[in-house]
Amino acid sequence: MKKLLGIVVLGLLLSGNAYAVKLSCTDHKKLQIMDSGIDLNITYEAIDMIIDPNGSIHITIYKDFVPYAEVFGDEYQKKVKAIVKEDRREFSQKTRLEANPLINNKDSGLKKEVFGSVALKAGNKIKTNFIEQQSVTELKYVKYYEIDLDNKTINEFLTVTAESKAWWNSNWDEERAKQDGIKKIGAPDLTSSFINCITGSDSSSSSDVASSGSGFFINNKGYFVTNNHVVKGCKQSKITFKEEEVDAELIATDETLDLALLRAKVKPKDYLNISDEPPEKMQKVFVAGYPFGKGLSDDLKFTQGIISAVKGFADNSNQIQLDAAINSGNSGGPIVNEDGDLVAVAVSGLDKSKAEGIGFGIKASSVINFLEVNNVKYSSSSLINFGMSNKKLNKLMEASTVYTFCN
Repeated sequence: MKKLLGIVVLGLLLSGNAYAVKLSCTDHKKLQIMDSGIDLNITYEAIDMIIDPNGSIHITIYKDFVPYAEVFGDEYQKKVKAIVKEDRREFSQKTRLEANPLINNKDSGLKKEVFGSVALKAGNKIKTNFIEQQSVTELKYVKYYEIDLDNKTINEFLTVTAESKAWWNSNWDEERAKQDGIKKIGAPDLTSSFINCITGSDSSSSSDVASSGSGFFINNKGYFVTNNHVVKGCKQSKITFKEEEVDAELIATDETLDLALLRAKVKPKDYLNISDEPPEKMQKVFVAGYPFGKGLSDDLKFTQGIISAVKGFADNSNQIQLDAAINSGNSGGPIVNEDGDLVAVAVSGLDKSKAEGIGFGIKASSVINFLEVNNVKYSSSSLINFGMSNKKLNKLMEASTVYTFCN
């Protein structure tokens, strides 16, 4: 029995997204010298990647343009103009370390944030799904990355979409396209533009670990609840509210219950009432949240099931067990009944390779105790309920459930 219990313990997985690897590439082969027609500029690109082995990738791309005269002075300006094109690349490689403005201040240039998802993972090599689609005038193309964690290298793949073929054939410059790493081919036969990550680190300390999960409003003052393990180690917690990132202040935590209370300066349209009725076996419930962060999509997702047991893992009376799917990123999300009242807070599930349909939630009664101890107002469910239509329940959950993450 003890041996079996040990196997199950190893299979218990918290359902927040903990990003385990961070790559920072500030010095690579994307550095170029470009002639704008008026002056020579150095183009710098850098990239940061935070990789969640559970399915999400957060990518920050930096780009800056610096006139050669500002960096090296007039004597270098004259020298570079005099040398042939083939020698410019070698010259830039020799001088890039002392001149790269992105090493000291990555925010000095253009900055783009991208969320992606893992399409394939084998050993220490990761391939992302198509994570970006841009339009340069009429040219549309898509991008994905291949990351080698052993060698700290990233390959950036680009291809022109089928919609751009006619425009490409009549307008695009083949030589320029070759320099940019784009060819007239369709997926999946893509061409790569290579980035060499000189620096990179495997993150294990809490200061380097970012996380994401779900949460829900408990009043109209911007207070919301999530799991403690979702916000633990965060320098700054945030939520997505009306398609914007909003800072959230950490008010209180309970490591034993695995609950956290935060406040964002927003006024939600709706919030959840908390059920003061004890949960019952075979009671129908719905789970709302953002499994796998935004790597899967930024749309709120639902699963449904029943309460399987009124005790959690290892006879934990603060939890319930349910058969609705709970995945990474569901942490802190609401589990509600057919009336839309909070029954529990999603917290964990057993490893899918060892068990199927076994998830756990923190009981509403524990949430009530947590809020009352911290003197935060909430609303209980009404005495008379007639249930909600799917349409009304969806509207309530969309307004009251949030995607939460941290830097």
